[in-house]
Amino acid sequence: MKTRILSIGFLLAGALSVGAQQFEAEKINPEDFKELKVKIGADFALQYQGLSHEADVELIDLKKNFNLPAANLYISADLAPGMRLHLNNYLSSRHHNEAWVEGGYLTIDHLPFLPAADGIMEYLTIKAGVMMPNYGDAHYFRSNNAAVTNNPFVGNWIMDAYTNNPGMEILFRNSGFLANVGLNNGRMNYGRGGDLGEDLVFTWKLGYDSQVTEDLRLRATFSGYHVGEGHSGSTLWDGDRAGARYYNVMQVFDANDASANTADANFRSGRWSPGANQTEMNSYMFNLFAQFKGLEVFGIYETMKGVRGDNDQEFTQTALQGLYRFGDFYAGGRWNKVDNNNGTTVQRTNIGGGWNMVQYVLVKLDYVMQQYEGPAHGAIDGGEFKGLVLEAAISF
Repeated sequence: MKTRILSIGFLLAGALSVGAQQFEAEKINPEDFKELKVKIGADFALQYQGLSHEADVELIDLKKNFNLPAANLYISADLAPGMRLHLNNYLSSRHHNEAWVEGGYLTIDHLPFLPAADGIMEYLTIKAGVMMPNYGDAHYFRSNNAAVTNNPFVGNWIMDAYTNNPGMEILFRNSGFLANVGLNNGRMNYGRGGDLGEDLVFTWKLGYDSQVTEDLRLRATFSGYHVGEGHSGSTLWDGDRAGARYYNVMQVFDANDASANTADANFRSGRWSPGANQTEMNSYMFNLFAQFKGLEVFGIYETMKGVRGDNDQEFTQTALQGLYRFGDFYAGGRWNKVDNNNGTTVQRTNIGGGWNMVQYVLVKLDYVMQQYEGPAHGAIDGGEFKGLVLEAAISF
C-alpha cells in the first residue's frame, strides 16, 4: 500500500500544462446553424498485450501479441438551430464481428418551433433516444470500443457502468450548478422473449462544476439509478457489448470445449460487477474532480443494493485516479477496488501515460496489476494478472 501511495504521489507532484476534461457536452449555439450539416467521424484502436496471469487452476495460456483491431463509425447531423443527431456504430469489436448500431440520440438545446421557450432553453438540454444515462461521472473516463481518447489508461473501470437504453433526459445548468433527471426502460433488448412490461428506470444527478480561477477547476456530482420492485430486469454494468480490453485474463482453460477458450467466450474478462437483470435496485455514485494547471485528480465512490434472480446483492466500488499533463504528454496512476457483501474483492492498480503525437493520434502505455480474493471468484480465488499493454488510437 505504501508503495502504491508513493507512486501515485510522485506522479502527481507537478504539472506543466493543462488539458480540459470534457463531461456533459457544451450547449449548441443555435446561431451557428446555416443548413443541414452532416459530419462523419471514425475511431480506430489497436493494442499489443503483454500480460501474464496465475491461479490455483489451469488458465488459458496468454500470448504476447496484438489484439483484434477495433473500429467505430460516428455520424452526427445538425438538423435545425440547436438540434443535433448522434449515431454511433461498431464496425469491429471483441464481442461482435459484424457491424452494428450501438446507439443514437437527439440533443435539443433550442426549440426553433417554439420561440416562447427561448428563455428556459437557455438553461436546459433535452436528450432522447438510445443512449447511456447520465449516471455518475465514471463513464466520461472510459473507452467505448475504439473511442479511447477519454480514457487515460487502457482498461475501463472494474465495475464498469455503461449501457444503451431507450429513454429521455433533461439537464439544467446555470452558474456552475447542474441537475439532470431521466427515464429509461432499463433494458438493452426490451421485449425479448415476449416480455414487454411497463416498467421504467429513474435516474438523476446533482452537481457543481466551476472554473474557479484560470488555473483551478472543481467539480462534484452525486447520482442515482433506481429500479422499482418487479422490474423485468435492468441493465447497467453489463451493457458494454463491445467487450473488455484485457483479453482472456483469468479465463479458465476448458479442455473439452475449444470454443470456451476464445476471446469472445468471456468478453468481459478483467471486470467484476453485479451483472445485469436486477429486478429491484438502488445505486448511487459520488464523484470528485479537481484540476489545477496540469494536475488532475478524479475519485469514485459507488454503492448498490439490489435483487437479481431472487438473490440480494450489495456491491461497493472505490477508485482514485491522478494525472498530470505536460505538453503533448501525460502520466498518472489509477487505483480501483470493488467488493461485495460476502467478503469478495477485486483490486487493480494502473500506472501509465500517453503521448498525443498529433491532434488525432494517441499512444498509451499501461502497466496493470489486478488481484482476486474471495469465494465469489470460485476457481480463480487468490489469482492475479499483470503486465504491460500498449495501445495506439486514431480518432477524428
